[in-house]
Amino acid sequence: MAQNTTPIALSTYKNPWLKLLLLTGLVFMGASVGHWAIRALNWPYAEVAQPITGHVHSYKKFLLITQATIASSAFIGAPMFYWRFIEHKQVRLLFQWRQGYAYPILLTLGLVFSCMLVNTLLIQWNLSVRLPAFLADFENWAQNKEAELKRLTELLTTFYNTTDFLSGIVVIAFIPAIGEELLFRGIVQSLFYQITKSTHLAIYIAALIFSAIHSQFYGLLPRFLLGVLFGYIYEWTKDLAFPTIAHFFNNSFTLFMLFLHQQGSIKQDVQTTQALPLPVITLFTVISLALASTLQRHSRRKFS
Repeated sequence: MAQNTTPIALSTYKNPWLKLLLLTGLVFMGASVGHWAIRALNWPYAEVAQPITGHVHSYKKFLLITQATIASSAFIGAPMFYWRFIEHKQVRLLFQWRQGYAYPILLTLGLVFSCMLVNTLLIQWNLSVRLPAFLADFENWAQNKEAELKRLTELLTTFYNTTDFLSGIVVIAFIPAIGEELLFRGIVQSLFYQITKSTHLAIYIAALIFSAIHSQFYGLLPRFLLGVLFGYIYEWTKDLAFPTIAHFFNNSFTLFMLFLHQQGSIKQDVQTTQALPLPVITLFTVISLALASTLQRHSRRKFS
């Protein structure tokens, strides 16, 4: 496994735990700024929680703008501020490839696609988890949260036309891909590498935090494994463009398939929680491992 070679410039703050604390504070401040900006719009929905009945289009528009604003402020603005004024680094240090993107990007997209198919097994398993009796309160909370998020997701991903779909791509795919990869792979993963001195632990911890912040227990494992995948892609390529593209592809491909289903162009509903047949899972597990190995070897040759 290649070791992390992300450039580490001189910083005012040397302790990575202190940096994590500062980063966390900045992210919360960014979210607060986003909330303030939404309230400054004086939107009638900004003051009360509106049930998902009646005025659906207006409420959906409000939710999309709210999500885009808060996510941009918390996951893009705050990490950029941290990177520039705490780490004293240029953003370009996160991107080290200068040419020859086509082949590794194709490998990355193929790897993500095959892992998405394998992940259907984990999605089905995670949804079927039943906790012991002493965790009944947590299980009730998790189930209620899951139902709430399902209603919200159905609202945001019901596309009546192409404009609706493109708005979803920007808010649900583009902004999260940039912000979450900048925060979790570009910064958090690097900080945990400084703390643990272990590439693998840093990737797993960053992926766990990435999954946990979505507050979806019944999606924790598949999202964690996606985070691990993005983490290794970043570790192998040393370029944040690759996990960002991988993240965007994962989200946008799902939205595109959902849009086609809603338009009646395809019969397959990607929102189903049914896993693919085991032989298909096995085949794409092998394909995923082959593509991952090829991407890793290609990246090693570039940095050797």
